[in-house]
Amino acid sequence: MLVNFKFKNCRSFYEEAEFSLEATSDKEYRELNTFSVKEPLLPKGENELLKSALIFGGNASGKSNVLKAIAYMQSCVFTSGLQNFSAINANETFAFLDEAKDEESLYEVEFIENEAFYNYGFKIEKGEVKEEWLNRRGVGGRLTNVFSRSGQKVKVARNGGVQGLLSLSGNTLFLSFGRNLKLEAVASYLQDAVNWFSKLMVVFDGFPQGLEIYEREGDEYKKKALQIMALSDIGIKYMNLVKDKIGDMVPNKGFEFKGHGGQITRIGQELFDIDLETGFEVFDSNGDKKGEKKIRLFKDRGFLSEGTEHLLSFLGYFLLALDQGRILFLDEIDAKLHFFVSDYLVGLFNSISENPHNAQLVTTAHNVMLMDGDIRRDQIYFVSKDEKGKSSLVSLSDYKDVRKNALYSKKYLAGLYADLPNMHRFD
Repeated sequence: MLVNFKFKNCRSFYEEAEFSLEATSDKEYRELNTFSVKEPLLPKGENELLKSALIFGGNASGKSNVLKAIAYMQSCVFTSGLQNFSAINANETFAFLDEAKDEESLYEVEFIENEAFYNYGFKIEKGEVKEEWLNRRGVGGRLTNVFSRSGQKVKVARNGGVQGLLSLSGNTLFLSFGRNLKLEAVASYLQDAVNWFSKLMVVFDGFPQGLEIYEREGDEYKKKALQIMALSDIGIKYMNLVKDKIGDMVPNKGFEFKGHGGQITRIGQELFDIDLETGFEVFDSNGDKKGEKKIRLFKDRGFLSEGTEHLLSFLGYFLLALDQGRILFLDEIDAKLHFFVSDYLVGLFNSISENPHNAQLVTTAHNVMLMDGDIRRDQIYFVSKDEKGKSSLVSLSDYKDVRKNALYSKKYLAGLYADLPNMHRFD
């Protein structure tokens, strides 16, 4: 479960930004859109988290950079210390201030895993880790330090003391490295943090790498996806994963493969191109069914609508998150989709029956009608960019005198909540 995420000096965000899924005291849609956790765990005293949140903003305002910031943090956890690549070295500081490249970047998350509250973060400066920390609070307990780091020196706490003093390279996170050490007092806490990051999913538009999800759980995900397709009136009657072999492992050379058009996956010593075959019914002039037309998502690109392609590319992740209670960051849920479809999808997360495991959805969006549905004020975020290229992130719940029955979209379009493009300035 995600509680809070903070980041600073990352891409278009120069000042510190905070994104929270910790519910405010607002009682609106509380039964459906929030869920309770162990009361002593959360830092602000409330005991509820949000099931979903929507991020709005103009083009190039920085909405997607919120997702890219947490995706970068996840990448650092799983690549730091690798011989050939460490994401630590690839940190992208704020681009429109020359001094920013020499200033520190902050990445910090608060989350709940294994019935404990964790606070984990690190700071990067000039491509090296300068600080790193992990704190933990169990039910009814106080927040205690698991480890702390300054420069290359790491202190691992144990029973209020220090278990050891370690030294790490600048491109290695202790969270990544510490699991390899026999630190019995903190090993389970390090694993909890790594497990949380492993279950986090960040999906961007046009990046369909989850087609194999449809074949999981005895095709239950595929069946649910087809039900959603039927509700959306898209017309797809069936879909199947197609795997075409495109290469083999060659001794002393690695993989050699021919061109591909879909998603590449490895099975043993072979490479396969994965596509999604969809089926449509074909009728004669009397309206009688005469057969089926098979269309592949990648091979026959252009036949399916762009909205259908977009929906198929992320729907597997969507269903996986709901089924396993995972956190999904999704870029542009409403891209090329009808409002009713995107609104229905958000509603699946804000549901008791469809979201029994309290999965969480964070998504960017453009369709302002989404903010006027059954959504709480603390579920709506706005991103603006000033004249110096700096993005800022603010929650609707931070604004005063916002009526519960107000049309948020009307005031948003009037520029009251975020800076929007002024398309009349040349009149």
